[in-house]
Amino acid sequence: MKLFKYSVNLASYCVVACIIASWDVVIAQPKPSQTNSGIKLTVLQLKVLRSLGLKVALPTYVGANFSAEKVLVEAGRENVQSLRYLVVYQNFSADKCFAIESASGGIGDLPSGSRSYPINSPIFGKSVLELGLYGNAKQPTLLSQWLGSQNGPFYRFVGTGVVPELSNCSNVTPQEAVKISQSIRYLN
Repeated sequence: MKLFKYSVNLASYCVVACIIASWDVVIAQPKPSQTNSGIKLTVLQLKVLRSLGLKVALPTYVGANFSAEKVLVEAGRENVQSLRYLVVYQNFSADKCFAIESASGGIGDLPSGSRSYPINSPIFGKSVLELGLYGNAKQPTLLSQWLGSQNGPFYRFVGTGVVPELSNCSNVTPQEAVKISQSIRYLN
């Protein structure tokens, strides 16, 4: 009888492993904790990000009462250029949100918006935060040019409405978005 029990368990693990292996996107969405309070991620969220194999960079400043609500990871099967992550930060008491996005490659320049704000990152150099209509946004929002070295990975600030995960909240101020962008650092 024990042999049958182990066969069923082994078969169950194989089925679960096959299902997980077929997913492109992984979401880590545990309740926020005090773990890694500088970057406001839980241990599980950090593990999910590091599992992607990209050099992870996140802001060391996110503003008061913000926490990482979601970590989305995407690993395309065609080539390594499609590794991506999106970390969604939210302040529920102020109904504000933003995200930091990373991509391993396949990026392009962002069209200029109606207003530009300079970013001077000590890690990545000069860039620009744009105010304009981008992605799925129905009204002007914030989106930065990609930050990173010539061969990537690349990182950027993403404002409300650009992606569906940021559709039910409002933007931080442009000045706050610049401060967040300038604080992006590599994790150890």
